[in-house]
Amino acid sequence: MINIEQYIFPDNLLYVTGDPGHLWIKKISDTEVILGVDDYVSKKAGDIEYVRTMKLQKRVKKNQVIGTYESGKWIGQLKSPFDGVILEKNEKLKDEPNLLNTDPYGEGWILTLKIKNFDASIAENENIVPVGEKLEEYIRWRISQE
Repeated sequence: MINIEQYIFPDNLLYVTGDPGHLWIKKISDTEVILGVDDYVSKKAGDIEYVRTMKLQKRVKKNQVIGTYESGKWIGQLKSPFDGVILEKNEKLKDEPNLLNTDPYGEGWILTLKIKNFDASIAENENIVPVGEKLEEYIRWRISQE
């Protein structure tokens, strides 16, 4: 795990940097991933009041908007880091959208996505990074833009 100022990033996940960024990716298998928002978003957005995602079994393209999250001061877009199909949505978020704030890396996961090949999909996207120097540079740059 790495702490960058007040933000926490577990080292067992990958992170989407760039625009809109701030998604985490957890590999379940070579063809399935879980997506969620990182600690930066969970703290900067304020209290999340609503989360909306596309329907199950919906085919999505890389960079397509697959959902939104809303707080009193923020409407954020969730963009898919991969081509794929939405397999599962976190139904708890309907009644407890603030799980994105209280447990963004656990109970606050957003959806699972079926993809063709994990390693190939990661290799195609330079904005997906592990915990390390590139993530830290990105988060520090985002903090400097506040």
